[in-house]
Amino acid sequence: MSVNGPLIMDTDVLVIGGGISGCALAYFLAKEGVEVSLVERSGLNSQASGANAGSLHGQIPHNIFLEKGEKWAFSFGPTLQLMRESLELWRDMEDLLEVDLEVRVSGGLLVASTEKEMRDVRAKVLIEKKFGVQAEILSRLDLRQHAPYISDKMVGAAFYPEEGKANPLLVTPAFAAHAEKFGAKISRRVEVKSISVVRNGFQVDTTKGIITCNRIGNCAGADAGRISAMVGLDIPIMGDPIQVNVTEPIAPLIEHLVYSAKDKLTLKQTRHGSCIIGGGWPSRVDPDTGNLYVSQESVSKNLQVAVDMVPILRNVALIRTWPARVNGTDDWQPILGEDSMVRGFFTNAFPWMGFSGGPVSSRVTADLMLGRPVNVLPRPFS
Repeated sequence: MSVNGPLIMDTDVLVIGGGISGCALAYFLAKEGVEVSLVERSGLNSQASGANAGSLHGQIPHNIFLEKGEKWAFSFGPTLQLMRESLELWRDMEDLLEVDLEVRVSGGLLVASTEKEMRDVRAKVLIEKKFGVQAEILSRLDLRQHAPYISDKMVGAAFYPEEGKANPLLVTPAFAAHAEKFGAKISRRVEVKSISVVRNGFQVDTTKGIITCNRIGNCAGADAGRISAMVGLDIPIMGDPIQVNVTEPIAPLIEHLVYSAKDKLTLKQTRHGSCIIGGGWPSRVDPDTGNLYVSQESVSKNLQVAVDMVPILRNVALIRTWPARVNGTDDWQPILGEDSMVRGFFTNAFPWMGFSGGPVSSRVTADLMLGRPVNVLPRPFS
């Protein structure tokens, strides 16, 4: 049941944030009979959950591996295990939510243009395999057979068969609809102003009234740090401005989720023929208002990497570019679970790759709230 009028509400669990993590958490809890309410300060799926490129990742981000090194990569290992569970969940997502989400698991290709890049790719794959990630090293000839659309200047690649893509405009609304079906109350355009820790729970002051609750699920994405600060917690979450490009529709060409081992790139083709080109290139931020704007420099550099990888894209028209703010942490690891100092306050933050990992981090958070054992121990992500 959607709620848009004044709020005077008492609930067991209050979920803050109407992106994929918040709506998925509300769904997993409501499905188990938990009384749950969700508030979102704008519209559902209006921030990074709906503005991302729709990639389903299952590997160590290559550019961050090059930047931070092997020691960091091993520390990232528990996140890989969580991502692997997420990819398994994505395979069943359409059956779970009973709707077409345009999920396609056709594999990811991390493509190298030099032998030096290929050595870095191999080093990363060796670490990933220690954490159960499936990957296959492809020679130049193998790559041509796997993906003939890739430039013949490329020398090889790593193939990740479990990776894929989905439509980010469809997934969060589907979680929200099913959460409401199981009794969750969803309130849009309700901003949290303050949170007071009271006996047996919390009192939450919002722009539409007071909500009292026993537990809180902080799923506010880039705003999660501000929400946590209201109960005296300092969690290291930042909001990073990025942008994504989309082309005109073309005939089916790009089967895989394509990355570059040289520079930032994610490239995929939708069911409808458009090519989505991203990779985390920065957008511009107005220093006075904080509003995001498209960076033409990032557009040019991002498209050049894409054209070098898939030369036929040189003749394809760019239709639209949009900015978004994605939540991130410096170590790239999720922050999950109940805070040891503020009982009943749960954080559900999957940085940088929240579309890929949001569903499984929400399932883990729901299991923790329900007192169930979890497959991935939350300790590394506390």
